Amino acid sequence: MLYSDFKEAVILLMQHPVMLKPFCSLSDGEKESAYDLLSSLADLSVCENYTLVDYLQLSRLNFMLGRLAQEICLEPEKVIGYYNDGYECLQKSGIDLSLNKWSELVSLRMSE
Repeated sequence: MLYSDFKEAVILLMQHPVMLKPFCSLSDGEKESAYDLLSSLADLSVCENYTLVDYLQLSRLNFMLGRLAQEICLEPEKVIGYYNDGYECLQKSGIDLSLNKWSELVSLRMSE
């Protein structure tokens, strides 16, 4: 189901079981409806002037879409695409997940 109104989709998400109970206890139907809802939210979130917070929010949507896509057995390329999009959004939000940053932080801790 495609939602045409962002506000309506947010309200429906807030009322959806995916927000109310642990992921492992969701039924297959609840996972599929959550996937449809989040997919619509991701599509409706398209904006030309993203802020760093917007990118962080999009990464959240993409990571959850990846998890749901994997749970409902969508093709692996689609699952990987969501995780890649989530990672790219994290980078655009200013979060540095590079190995260079990791080694820099480990070096700082080791020198203490």
